[in-house]
Amino acid sequence: MSDRSNAKDKEGELIGAIKEIQVTGVDAKLSDFKVISNVPEAASMSYKFYSVHLHADSSLDLEYRVRISISPSLSGAETTRTTGKMRHGTTTSIGFYAKPPDLGLTSDRTHTITAVYLDAKDPRTGAWVNLRSYSRSDTFKVEKKVTCWEKTPHYANGCELLKHYADDQCMVSSAGAWIDKAAGRITISELDFVEKADGKDANTICANCCTPAPKGRICEEHDIPSSAKAGTSINIGVCVENTGKIKANYWVDVKISGPDYSTTLTSAKKSIDVGKKDKIYVRWDLPLNLKSGTYTIDAVLYA
Repeated sequence: MSDRSNAKDKEGELIGAIKEIQVTGVDAKLSDFKVISNVPEAASMSYKFYSVHLHADSSLDLEYRVRISISPSLSGAETTRTTGKMRHGTTTSIGFYAKPPDLGLTSDRTHTITAVYLDAKDPRTGAWVNLRSYSRSDTFKVEKKVTCWEKTPHYANGCELLKHYADDQCMVSSAGAWIDKAAGRITISELDFVEKADGKDANTICANCCTPAPKGRICEEHDIPSSAKAGTSINIGVCVENTGKIKANYWVDVKISGPDYSTTLTSAKKSIDVGKKDKIYVRWDLPLNLKSGTYTIDAVLYA
């Protein structure tokens, strides 16, 4: 350091020896500014829309704060994130999330991140001190919300979107929608609409949207004689239960097989209410030359 001894004030009085000192500034910084995704209007959850990488100071352990400015301002969007104390020389990713409310949009709306600020907390006073400011022009969109009966970016309407991710009983799963969003096959607004219906009947979101397929099972309370005589006729009643969500028509194929004999009998259709059991009958005319023995009866149910 240089020696500047014998310095004098403006009256010429000696004020003592003064030496220069080198000060090293806090070298924390931000990098990798990135728009992650658009966000949906009337969102069902928070979505990450922006991220930066924060590189901590090389020698001080400090707590940092990252702030962003969004134009126009966006309700439901995070604009400040803090890190807690970071060890010097480390790096972390800072993400910003948004859950916009219903904004009444008639089309997608563009927002711009105009500035990003890096602050650090002074460990002596607890006050936040701005270290760096970055001018930006990073844009993202708030996508207009999807509704049941209006066209979506990829489907005729929201109902058809839900049916694409619903099973034959109209129950919606969003698992495939997340895969399709990652692959670019649907938008974030379409994904969010499916997410709202996840685990629900599509009709609870869009009334009269989806018709479930008939569903049933062969139950155990059959009406089948334990014995029969060749050359006579018997009625075979197969128990059927409607386990679906709609009243439906059912019928059965009854296969009878035994010693040197096999035949299949098809019943008439019968309507069964939801949650109800009923018997569907076929008539078996036993041939006169049928051999004595045990005959097996199997049934296949159709709806």
